[in-house]
Amino acid sequence: MTRQEYIETGRTTVAGWFAQRDAMLFDAIDVSQRRVGITGDILEIGCYQGTSAIMLGYMKQPDERLIICDPFDGETLSAEDDTERARYYTDLSRGTFENNYRRFHAELPEIVAQPSSALHTQSLGQTFRFIHIDGSHAYDQVRSDLLLAKRFLKPNGVVVFDDLLSAHTPGVTAAVWEGVANDGLVPLFQTIKFYGTWGAPPEIDLPELPWYEHDVSGHKMLHIEG
Repeated sequence: MTRQEYIETGRTTVAGWFAQRDAMLFDAIDVSQRRVGITGDILEIGCYQGTSAIMLGYMKQPDERLIICDPFDGETLSAEDDTERARYYTDLSRGTFENNYRRFHAELPEIVAQPSSALHTQSLGQTFRFIHIDGSHAYDQVRSDLLLAKRFLKPNGVVVFDDLLSAHTPGVTAAVWEGVANDGLVPLFQTIKFYGTWGAPPEIDLPELPWYEHDVSGHKMLHIEG
């Protein structure tokens, strides 16, 4: 299946929540980065059954790393995570993720089958051009993931936080906007996800989607509608 076919229909064959507008934005960011010579690794924290990780697999270049960090069906970090897991998620097994990923790509990504706190002990540096965070939605953990992304993201790289606007994930909302207010996180776009960067906003050729503009903490942020 081609990358464009995955964006249009293929992602709907994998369990999860990855809207077409976000698949189009991931694609546009990748294309724009490559056009201006931004290279680097890709990281996803929290993959469920792989619907967004598969898209990242299409974005990865041969000389880049794609790292997926997820505890799968292992122990969670908090009672809040336990409640959310029981309410919203069914099959969290690593085997299901790997089977789904292999339907679209010949080789698996690098997998860290642990909570994202384990990334602090990995030999990782400021090499990432794109980071997607969709792990624990508890405030303390999202806050930790945000600071981790700040350390790992290259200049002009993009970080994406899932569930900024979901009613059951106030911890994401609080941690992300705290990052904007206090940690130099620059808002770029908003869907149900938050797209941002540190430093100067990169130039990104947006797909043809309806949007309108917000002025947030001195920054222009586009609300992208589906």
